[in-house]
Amino acid sequence: MKTLLRTFPLAALVACSLGTAPEAPDGSVRVLFIGNSLTYENDLPHTVAQLATSAGLPQCYCYQVAYPDFALEDHYDVREALTALEEEEWDFVVMQQGPSALPESRTHLRLWAAVFGDLIEERGARAIMYGVWPQKDRAFDFPNVAESYRLAATDIGALFAPAGEAWLRAWAQDSTLPLYAVDDFHPSEMGTYLAALVVFQRIYARSPVDVQQSAVVNGQVQLWPTATVRLLQEAAAAANAAEDARLVAPRQQRSLRCLAVDCKLGINADRRHDGREPSVPGPSGDRRQG
Repeated sequence: MKTLLRTFPLAALVACSLGTAPEAPDGSVRVLFIGNSLTYENDLPHTVAQLATSAGLPQCYCYQVAYPDFALEDHYDVREALTALEEEEWDFVVMQQGPSALPESRTHLRLWAAVFGDLIEERGARAIMYGVWPQKDRAFDFPNVAESYRLAATDIGALFAPAGEAWLRAWAQDSTLPLYAVDDFHPSEMGTYLAALVVFQRIYARSPVDVQQSAVVNGQVQLWPTATVRLLQEAAAAANAAEDARLVAPRQQRSLRCLAVDCKLGINADRRHDGREPSVPGPSGDRRQG
C-alpha cells in the first residue's frame, strides 16, 4: 500500500503551498501536522503514515507545516497553517510547540491551542495535542510538560497524545534507551518512533502493539532488537491507556455531582480559564523551543 505524504522542506522558511499537492484519495485519513522541529525531526508524519501502512489501515495523507522554534502563535502570524486548514478537508490536526512547562508558557499554549481549536472545529476536524518533552537537563519538567498539553487538550475537547509520558514508561523498562538525539533535546530515531506510535493510536484508535516487527522511521528500517520494538509499542499503548483512564474518573465524578445538585453548578464554566481570555506573555524559549 502506498504511503501518501506531503512534507515541509526542513531547512526552508517557506513551506510548499498545499494548493500544489495532489488531492487526497478517497478513503484516506487526512492529517495536518502543525509544529516545529519536534515534528519534522526524523519526519514524524511520515513515520505515522508508515505505521498505518504496516497495519493495513486506510492510507494516511499527511501534510506538515513545521518551522524551527515556532510556537502556535507564530504559526497563526505566518498563516501557512491557516491556509493549509482552509485548502483541504482534514480528519485530524496534530499540534505542538515547545515544552511549555513554565506557567506563562502553559497559559500561552492554552490560549493559542484554543484559537486553533476553534478553527479546526469549524473545518470539521478533530484536534490532537501532541505532548512533547523537556530538554534532558530539565527532566524534572516531564510532569509539567504533560500537564500543559493535557490542559490544552481538555480546554478544546482535543485528543491528547502523551509522547513524553510514553518516553518515561519506556525508560522505566530500560533506562538505557537512546530517546534523545545528541543535542539532548530533539528526538533520536527511537524517540520519534515512540512518539509516532502514540500519535498513530490516537488517529486510528488501534493499539500500536505488534503493528511492526521491525521499526521504520522516515522510510528507514531500524536495526533494533524485536524486544525493543515491542517495548516501545507497549509503552505507547500504556501511556495512552493511562490518559484514557484519567478521563473516565472525572466524568464519573461530574455525573455524581450533577445528580446531587441537579446540574445547577455549571461544571464546565471554568473550561477556559473561567471564561476569560488569558493575557499573552512575552516571547519564551520554553514555548518556542524546537
